[in-house]
Amino acid sequence: MLLSYRSAVLGLTIFFVICFLLLKPTRLKGLSPFQNVRDSGKASPEISNATLGFQQVFVVNIPERTDRRDAMTLAAALSEIDVTWVDGVLGGDVTDRVLPADSWDKHISRGNKGSWRAHMNVLQTIIRQNLTSALILEDDADWDIRLKSQLQVFAQATRAFTQPAGTKPRPQDLLADIYNPPTTAEPDSSSSSSSTTIVELPLAQLLSSSNSLLPKVTPYGDIWDVLWLGHCGTDFPTSAQNTITSEQPSEDDKTTTAQPKKPLRRKGSWRPPLLRVPISNDMTVPEPQHLKPHPFALRDPLGGEYPPHTRVVHAAAGRTSCTQAYAVSQKGARKLLWQFGLQTFTSGWDLMLGDWCDGVYNDEDGEDGVKKGPVCVTVQPPLFSHHFGKGATSDIMSPGGGFIKGNKEMTPYVRFSVKMNTGRMVEGREPEDQWPDAV
Repeated sequence: MLLSYRSAVLGLTIFFVICFLLLKPTRLKGLSPFQNVRDSGKASPEISNATLGFQQVFVVNIPERTDRRDAMTLAAALSEIDVTWVDGVLGGDVTDRVLPADSWDKHISRGNKGSWRAHMNVLQTIIRQNLTSALILEDDADWDIRLKSQLQVFAQATRAFTQPAGTKPRPQDLLADIYNPPTTAEPDSSSSSSSTTIVELPLAQLLSSSNSLLPKVTPYGDIWDVLWLGHCGTDFPTSAQNTITSEQPSEDDKTTTAQPKKPLRRKGSWRPPLLRVPISNDMTVPEPQHLKPHPFALRDPLGGEYPPHTRVVHAAAGRTSCTQAYAVSQKGARKLLWQFGLQTFTSGWDLMLGDWCDGVYNDEDGEDGVKKGPVCVTVQPPLFSHHFGKGATSDIMSPGGGFIKGNKEMTPYVRFSVKMNTGRMVEGREPEDQWPDAV
């Protein structure tokens, strides 16, 4: 009886929150990209299910962090998301003999060892259960209470990268020589050729003109490896960035004692597409002054390149970092477990995943003789972000400095944060916008 009462209260709370967001005039415009998707008749009902259109949602959590499990349990319940817990791993429990051979001469931190092993364990589970797709969250991830509407929009945008064309060429297919250029000749970095041209396909144009085949495997498309939905920073892919070889360690790599070298990229190798899909008038995006990964960071360049309230979907490259949330396909999980469970472990899991998406570890010829690379898609600002709780720090590192050591909390990039509004939602009060527009 008590359980039924609690379920009824929770259901009514969610109902009133949704009604508030839909009926409040200042909130209505926040759903305009979703309205466009819905009006186009292309919304995917699967995304509204308890696993967000994926076959399963995993949350990595060290059992000792009961505080984070409590917070995530409430956040998932309030968002009607069904999560499966995966135990995190302490770095001290990872013996050197299980590490890939190329890590033996590196001084990798215990935190990175534990994080790496926990994510490999999730990939193991996905492969063993033969899941078509799965979303992996870290236990400090946070999201907007309008997440399912946001994912409807993201799914349409990401199909420009992940879904085969139909009988007629799509607008982006006509520009294939720009965003997937030939790799036989080395580009001249001093010239301004078409290979450096940024290809933009606004969501509205994509919805009205796309000739993609309807996806059969996931609502996000049928041909992809990684959808990087939550991060703490990324750049747009550029032609120059993707062809320069380097032996210099990254800034993040310099945190390790041995300063491992960044893997070489051969000139003329595969490079991620330069295509961008801007989503304009997305009022779930904070204004430019709020777009930064932590309180003391510089503002994201995105705010200077696009009008306010613009979200952009693009290939995951350009040093994407942090893995608050990412989805993998079955094929992607197998590739990642092979590469990082058995072959490579040189730095933090997020940095290695970023390099993998950037084509560093994959420079093989396909059956047609054309260079093939992983299909990784991301979005900025991210749809999931790191929640800085009061006085809490990460088990790996602590960006944000003293801010998170005091009696303050915040979630970058997320306006109606589910974790910031948990108390209000549980009590049936109106949620608050933590990044309101300037008056």
